[in-house]
Amino acid sequence: MPTITILPELLINKIAAGEVIERPASIVRELLDNSIDAGAKRISVEILYGGKKLIKVSDDGSGMDRDDATLCFERHSTSKIRSEDDLFNIKTLGFRGEALASIASISKVTLITSSLNSEAGTKIEISGQGKAISGAPPLQGTTLEIRDIFYNTPARRKFLKSIPTELSHIIDIVTQKAFAYPEISFLLKHNDTEIINVPQSAGQKERFSQLYGGDLFKEFIEVNKGGKGISISGFTSVAEFARSSKNHQLIFINRRPVKNPTISHAAHNAYRDVMPKDRYPAFFLFFDVDPQKVDVNVHPAKREVRFESPDEIYRIVESSIKEALHQKQKKDTGLDQYADRHQPAAGYQPSYGGHFVRETLESAFQTPAGPQTDFFIEKIIPPVHTYFYIGESFFAEIAGKGLVIIDQHAAHERVLYEKFLKKVGLDVEDLFLPVRVELPAKEFNIIMNNKDIFHDFGLHIEEFGVNNLIIKALPKAINKADIKGLLMDIASVILEENIPIGDASKKDEILKKIAAGIACHKAVRGREQLSNEELSQLIASLDKTEAPDKCPHGRPTRIFFSLDDLNKMFKRK
Repeated sequence: MPTITILPELLINKIAAGEVIERPASIVRELLDNSIDAGAKRISVEILYGGKKLIKVSDDGSGMDRDDATLCFERHSTSKIRSEDDLFNIKTLGFRGEALASIASISKVTLITSSLNSEAGTKIEISGQGKAISGAPPLQGTTLEIRDIFYNTPARRKFLKSIPTELSHIIDIVTQKAFAYPEISFLLKHNDTEIINVPQSAGQKERFSQLYGGDLFKEFIEVNKGGKGISISGFTSVAEFARSSKNHQLIFINRRPVKNPTISHAAHNAYRDVMPKDRYPAFFLFFDVDPQKVDVNVHPAKREVRFESPDEIYRIVESSIKEALHQKQKKDTGLDQYADRHQPAAGYQPSYGGHFVRETLESAFQTPAGPQTDFFIEKIIPPVHTYFYIGESFFAEIAGKGLVIIDQHAAHERVLYEKFLKKVGLDVEDLFLPVRVELPAKEFNIIMNNKDIFHDFGLHIEEFGVNNLIIKALPKAINKADIKGLLMDIASVILEENIPIGDASKKDEILKKIAAGIACHKAVRGREQLSNEELSQLIASLDKTEAPDKCPHGRPTRIFFSLDDLNKMFKRK
């Protein structure tokens, strides 16, 4: 008996489904690709229970006649390519021809379709009992209903996440497609509740406002640069709009949403001199590339691409974003004002090189030898603490037989983090005029599914229409914070770290993320120089925390250099 056998067709399809269909959002992506390729102008997506029970995608595209409808569920059946040469000139989205066969192998499928001017439509039903073909009304377009995903592969079904989490991934897919195709209207409903509803728009700028709100659009600048065989357009955030995560970074190659490390690194590098290392820009970049210069066939789910000239792409991305940021700065302030704003304030003396520091260091290091004590408890300095700034974010003081350098933002973060986490001194005030906040659909979904936890921090949130909420009360300590940015950052962290949305068992984990987010937004920034009294109070508060040497994100709040350390650095030991 031979060891090698040919696998059954159904098993082959299920293996292929493992490459293509990871979760309900994967099905939505494949069906939207087909609708777009069919020339649809209106696409609606209806979801039940995060897509686990039902995914229904309807469009007004070209539709199919009976023969094509029957063939479309066969493996590698496609109307998008005909020869090997076509693989290197891809101009469509759903070109692989394996999606419908894979979907039908792990779910119950109903297809209703009719081509233009057809006298009758076609209905095909596929389940574990086989395939049934019948007639249908001649309504132009295609509707696909996908029910009970992974019903016949329970081992894979158990890996699906919570309903809110699966919905969040579907929101991502619909948002990406809607952004890339502003000329198409998109509707997304979940359990009969409207999540996204964007009509046809005049272009990407209008679509941006439809999806993310006009207020957020003000935080972005346009990017436009042409080149031979490659052009870039889109939007990138102003330097001040720094995020705590890499969410809201979308890359489109010939309108296909992809991940590409070359582009991402180039975009981050463009902000290198204007944004802290632990913060990230947001960007939505669209590339028009000669199809022969890019390979979109390198990933089963078509999420990655490979460029013929990655170095050229890198240069275009970095230079175009830098130019956009520079033009924004010139427009807002003018070059002279920009230069003036970055000069030291009048009367400011960089004391790290001055006479005071030298004398203070000498007196500290010449103290009589004795038992070493904790340098944050017994400090060998004058009764009135005197600090000196090093750059914009760090300040230092003489402590024990050494020097302590403190990161004022990280130190303040630790103090605020524990204050919010322990809910100590949270003075919550009702707002006379509630604040309305419009959020992207994904972030709105996350916030509303965790609103009870936000309430524990004094943020009283209520739904106020599609992707809008109102804040009716908040702690006085954050009444001047960027509330919209705060909510978006917290939502992004919850999603990025795969904390199940709405999972009560993960409440403590979410509480920590919210506390860290609030602390980061409210903590004192670099360039905000504090008085000696304020710095003393900050150090005293830091010493009372449970983990004074680390900020909530794990970075050091302070570093101590002993006299012995300095001797080693200067090769005296």
